[in-house]
Amino acid sequence: MLKAKRFVSPENLLPGRMGYLVRRVKKRLGNITRKFLEEGFEGVANRVAFHYRWSREFHKRDAEFDRSLGVDTKGPVGLWYLRIESDNVRDAIRYEGVNPLIFRQALREVHDDFEGFTFVDLGCGKGRALLLANEFRFSQLIGVEFAPELAAVARSNCHRAAVQATVLSQDAAQFPFPAGNIVVYLYNPFGPTVLNLVLDHLLESRHAKCYIVYINPVHRQQCFDTRPHLQYVAGETGYAIWAVTAVH
Repeated sequence: MLKAKRFVSPENLLPGRMGYLVRRVKKRLGNITRKFLEEGFEGVANRVAFHYRWSREFHKRDAEFDRSLGVDTKGPVGLWYLRIESDNVRDAIRYEGVNPLIFRQALREVHDDFEGFTFVDLGCGKGRALLLANEFRFSQLIGVEFAPELAAVARSNCHRAAVQATVLSQDAAQFPFPAGNIVVYLYNPFGPTVLNLVLDHLLESRHAKCYIVYINPVHRQQCFDTRPHLQYVAGETGYAIWAVTAVH
C-alpha cells in the first residue's frame, strides 16, 4: 500500500535565513490580501495608519529607555540581517525590546523573593529584559541569544549600565538550565516547534522553584495549556505566568 507523501512547503526547503525572509514576506502579503478582501481599500488604509501610529510610539518608547541608561536596545531587528547558524531560525521571531511597563507588571505578579533566583532570558536579543530584571534583585542574570551580533550588543549594554549578567551566544533549544530557583523569561522569541523543545527540556530539569513568564503569549494554547506540570499563576492580555510543579 502506497503512503501519501507529506507536503513540504517550498520555503521550508530553503536555507535558514532565506526561508525566514520568504515566510515573512509571504505572511505580510497574506495579511494585506486578507484585509483587502474583508474590508477593501479602507481596511488596508486603516491598517497602514494604525501601524504608523504604533511604530511612532514604539520608537519613542525605545528612545526614552535607551537614553535613560545610555544603551542601545532599540528594535525591531529582522533576523534576515543577522549571522545565524542554527536551523531553528526557521521558527524564530524578530527582535523587539519589551515594553518596560509590561515587564515590570508581569514580574510583580510572581509574588516571590527573587534574591535566591536566577533569571534566564531565552532569546535575549539586545538585553533589555536583563537590564529590567536587574531591578528585581535576582542573584544571577543569564541571557541566551543565538544571533552573535545581538548577543554582543547585549553584553555591551549590560557593561554600560553596570549590570552583572552572563550573555551566552547559544541556541535556546540546547541551553542547559541551571540548578536552583529560576525564572524563565520569554518575549515570544520563537514559534511552537522550538518552544515545545525548550519546555520539554525545562521539565526534565530539577528545580526547587521554577516560574515561566511569557510576554505576548501567542503560542500558549499550543505549548502550555495542555501540560499538567505547568500551573497557571497569573496573567493579563499581554503576558501569562506559570509555576512548574513536581515532575519526578
